[in-house]
Amino acid sequence: MWGRRRTAATGTAALLLAAALSAGQEGSRVVTVADTAAPRAYVVTQGGRLQVVDTSDGTVVGGASTGGRTTSTAVGRGGRRAYVVHGWSGTITAVDPASGEVVGRIHAGAPLAHAVLRPDGERLYVSGSGSVAVVDTRSFRLVAAVRVGGQPLGLAVSPDGRHLYVANAQDGTVRVLDTAAATAETSIRVGGLPQHVATSPSGDALYVSSLDLGQGTGTVSMIDPSTAGVVWSTPIGRGAGSVAVTPDGRRVYVALDRSVAVVDTATRTTRNLPFAARSLAIPPGDGRVFLATGKTTTVLDAADDRVLATFRVGTLDDDGPDARAEAVAFEPG
Repeated sequence: MWGRRRTAATGTAALLLAAALSAGQEGSRVVTVADTAAPRAYVVTQGGRLQVVDTSDGTVVGGASTGGRTTSTAVGRGGRRAYVVHGWSGTITAVDPASGEVVGRIHAGAPLAHAVLRPDGERLYVSGSGSVAVVDTRSFRLVAAVRVGGQPLGLAVSPDGRHLYVANAQDGTVRVLDTAAATAETSIRVGGLPQHVATSPSGDALYVSSLDLGQGTGTVSMIDPSTAGVVWSTPIGRGAGSVAVTPDGRRVYVALDRSVAVVDTATRTTRNLPFAARSLAIPPGDGRVFLATGKTTTVLDAADDRVLATFRVGTLDDDGPDARAEAVAFEPG
């Protein structure tokens, strides 16, 4: 069961001092794509280092060291707080990205997986061990734990903030929660092992990546939130990782084992891009796709999938395996 112990930070964490590759070096250049609404990307490494990146040129403008193996991150409005999930230790760390200070920790007492913020920023949801932890971000205190089923992984909140969607890998469902009451409403059977979920910006579609454990192949399913039913499913290749939807809702990107799938939501056809991405994200209202590609963050133009930039992930004191990018997050739109 979830623990309720909260500890204060014991000091100021070190700022990340290593800059990304300069614009004059190979693999990095100024991003000039239209509709670049997100000025900063928040990249967290497997080893728990958060770096704040200027998305126009890759310059590192802030960050912190949080410690511990990382599985997910979420960022509040204005970038005033970032939340880093340390899955194996069952810890959630709150960070002030501007100062590099660790301002709080919650020890959940159970392994954790992924995190998402409600659009108003007042609630943080973290999946793990059959439940979703609900954190009040103002007090940074655990206020509820909602049982949702077997092995909850990916999370998404509806654009209006009223519903939380949870991918339950063990029982092949997506559980729908009422965020106001912090209670489970219904389950939607998807099949396979659901991994990640993402809503369209308009809120009229929910996309789920699901894995066939025997074959290792993945699918994307589209759910109509108004009917809580699966409308269609399509194969995407080997793997079924994080999911992101373009601002116009026309394409869905999915991180696979050794490639990235791009699903056309109108034709339900898939093409695959040759990028090995640990995870991926699309900023709200932005025309770019950000891929966590090992020790780099690769930026694509969602209009034609061309590479706009490649930003180096690294620090002065750690350039080993733990310096690989685990997740990329953005401030809410």
